[in-house]
Amino acid sequence: MERYDAVVVGGGPAGSMAARRLSEGGAKTLLLERRAEFGQVVQCAEGISHQSLTLYFEADPKFIASVINEARFYSPDGDHFTIRKERVGYVLERKIFDRFVAQTAAEAGAELLTKANFTRLERKNGVWHVHFTYGGKEEVVEARLVIGADGPGSKVGKQAGLKLDLDPEDYHHAVEYFLVHPAVEDGRIDFFVGDWCCWKGYGWSFPKGGHYGNVGVGVAVLPEGESADTYLDRFVSHYFKGARIMGKTSSVVPVGGHKMQIYGDAIMVVGDAARLAEPISGGGIPAALVSGSVAGEVGARALKEGDLSSRRLKEYHDRFWEIMNRREYELAYEIRRALLRMDDDDLRFVFSRLKPLFDGVEIDEIDAFKWARYIFTKAPDLLLFAAKKMGPAFVDYLRRSVGL
Repeated sequence: MERYDAVVVGGGPAGSMAARRLSEGGAKTLLLERRAEFGQVVQCAEGISHQSLTLYFEADPKFIASVINEARFYSPDGDHFTIRKERVGYVLERKIFDRFVAQTAAEAGAELLTKANFTRLERKNGVWHVHFTYGGKEEVVEARLVIGADGPGSKVGKQAGLKLDLDPEDYHHAVEYFLVHPAVEDGRIDFFVGDWCCWKGYGWSFPKGGHYGNVGVGVAVLPEGESADTYLDRFVSHYFKGARIMGKTSSVVPVGGHKMQIYGDAIMVVGDAARLAEPISGGGIPAALVSGSVAGEVGARALKEGDLSSRRLKEYHDRFWEIMNRREYELAYEIRRALLRMDDDDLRFVFSRLKPLFDGVEIDEIDAFKWARYIFTKAPDLLLFAAKKMGPAFVDYLRRSVGL
């Protein structure tokens, strides 16, 4: 039986970053990817901020489809305002980007297997036995450490005994078209709200050059008998009537990873497997890159030290939340809970207070606490509104969080 220091299951950005860092740290590493090639199928709007991307990589034109300089926000009635920041972010070509990140893992020394479908995990005599199918046969390897980067379902994490179940409202049901339409404008991302078109969530348009882009909806806690597809078609037929459809994907995006223990004895989970997507947007690429990188670095050192205990691997949890700013994530999570309880009238009211503050503004930085303080200082009636929707305790939390 082949023996490895570490096995990483899942070859998206989180898994590839973990495999890269493990290999750079001297660990003999195997990366298992169930698809035929890295980046083959992408279920993602493909957006990332400049700050998040350049934490690890240069903004290489080969995997950037569009440079974003503007963001437009729509009310349920179609009214909108626009804010600007030069190179605030990018829309990636994930197929190219994912292959690029996997390539860095291979160049660091990781062994990569495609069409390797993980089946089960067993703990025997202090090591993991990792079972998977490859080439039509059942294979098994030994590993001292396993990292699960296997997405929202995370069979790896669950079979290792991690408690990863979430409340139903902690899931985004996302579905999107790849389409061509004049309303998709290169250099600008658009966000839409309204229960009629994107139930308890939002719609988006992310350009990928010319008038081609990713247009989709992320909905939560769907009414009985409804589907995300229903809302997507309603959304597209209204805002992108006559669009030429070139493809479609769907996915489930879990959030709320701050409530999870994402590590255990000789096990860590990263990316969507750890439920780390940003709570309001559902964006998961930044958390995938950071969690994979940190888990790989911590894992490589722990392997050298010969200590893979849960207590030792807690460093992964602590460092991840230091980089990603746990307070900011928790604030976004609580605001998301409030948004889930708003109807279209509520959203119109909030929009009416935000538009005068932001329309045409060129922002200097992305700082959630700074902008929250600005909003509640300039529009204090939003605090009264928040108290009505969520109660005084929620307003006290907002005040403490943003320093009012």
